[in-house]
Amino acid sequence: MTDEKAQSTSCGCSAEAIQNHFRTAGVEFLKGLRLLIDTSIQELEPKPKSGSKITVE
Repeated sequence: MTDEKAQSTSCGCSAEAIQNHFRTAGVEFLKGLRLLIDTSIQELEPKPKSGSKITVE
């Protein structure tokens, strides 16, 4: 195994930090898609029927 230093860009960020950033962004994007899909499914599912009110003496 060779001893490699983390490559840094002109902004001072390491390649590993950039990879982590994009990996996290990808996860957040997928979570957003999941939320959109879950919302669409909830709108398509039939709503539960509410019971009728009766008066009790």
